[in-house]
Amino acid sequence: MPAGRRYQPLPATLLAAAVVLTIAGLAWRPATLGAGALTWVAGALLLGRLGRRYRAVVLALLAAGTAGVVVGLLFGVRPDWRLALAGNQPLISMLAAVTFVRLVAPRGGPDHAAPTGRAAVWQTTAAVHAFGSVINVTALDIVARRVFRALPLARPELMVLSRGYSAGAFWSPFWGASAAVLTYAPAARLPVLMLIGAGLAATGLAISGLQITRAFGPDVEKFRGFPVTRDALRLPVALMAAVLGLHLLLPGVPVTGIIMCCAPAITIAILLRRHPRRTAARLAGHTRRSLPAMSGELAMFLSAGLLTAGFKAVVEVTGLGPPITQFGVLTAWLLMLLMVALSAVGVHPVITIAVAASALAPLHPDPTLFAMAGLVAWGVQAAGGPLSGLNVVLQARFGVDTFTIARWNFTYVLAIIALAYPALWACAQIA
Repeated sequence: MPAGRRYQPLPATLLAAAVVLTIAGLAWRPATLGAGALTWVAGALLLGRLGRRYRAVVLALLAAGTAGVVVGLLFGVRPDWRLALAGNQPLISMLAAVTFVRLVAPRGGPDHAAPTGRAAVWQTTAAVHAFGSVINVTALDIVARRVFRALPLARPELMVLSRGYSAGAFWSPFWGASAAVLTYAPAARLPVLMLIGAGLAATGLAISGLQITRAFGPDVEKFRGFPVTRDALRLPVALMAAVLGLHLLLPGVPVTGIIMCCAPAITIAILLRRHPRRTAARLAGHTRRSLPAMSGELAMFLSAGLLTAGFKAVVEVTGLGPPITQFGVLTAWLLMLLMVALSAVGVHPVITIAVAASALAPLHPDPTLFAMAGLVAWGVQAAGGPLSGLNVVLQARFGVDTFTIARWNFTYVLAIIALAYPALWACAQIA
């Protein structure tokens, strides 16, 4: 096993402690700074797990952020140390907390209940979407293990996974996309984002269902899909209900904080009911295995926080303002296009969201409209970006080149980009 992939208990322990401190930070804010410090140490220890190219990108971002901070200090501008140390800590801790849901992830119904034919295409795509919106990338493995037998996956099979999963970014509060936009636009209205995003996701899934069915051709009647049961849907529905209910009851608590509490709590409750004697061991094993596996997201989100702090310092030194005077629907749509274009060359959406939030701050843009643009951009790049995290995962697990996946999703991406404008317009009207 390569050195960077060996079992690393210290980073796992640090990240678990950071989650606990971030939850404590909901009541006592300084605890979040302690969580940020622990996460930075864990990130440094896990740097060796990153691939060479990814590590080079992260180091370049860290260098740029550090340079910006130094420029600020040289010109008497005090950098935002809280942003640099723990600006993205709620996002990181939320994603770490959500990983625990994998321990109780639904596995679908019995094989004899599996749907066939055209209905199976629609149901399987919907299953990937429903499970992926809550348990994230684990949903791909759960569905693929039950449905697809041979590698590499054929075009329609890959489209089921890619399209069904990526649409979750448009609305799900359990995605990093939602956590990122709510971090940089905390006043954004989550119910509006979920309503408009769910409508966009439903439309995208409808387009995908038609295209995937057509891509299967005559073989569609032989397709056996994922058997979804009410029991399988119980977990995602319970989590969504808990988060939305608590958000309405406790509007002052950030959504990321609510999810940080709900995801592990519901997981532990289910484990205690199913395997009371093994609960502690399973939680410990998950912490050791899965938290260090977040090294990629960890490095990117930490570097994004430092880069944003450096960017803010440089803007304050130079006095540069945004090149526009107002932020409306058209501006939001163009910003979304810019984010998608930058992601195509490897710039992670969290970077563009963070920098855009800082650059546009003098305009006081509507936070919900800004957040919706970020969600759409994240979902589009996930499906259509040749360097997106989703497509890299699909290549590694299912044997299809990332550029091929992006090409297969090209017409879908164009459709979503076109639909994004009315979605943003509707968001502006409601917000």
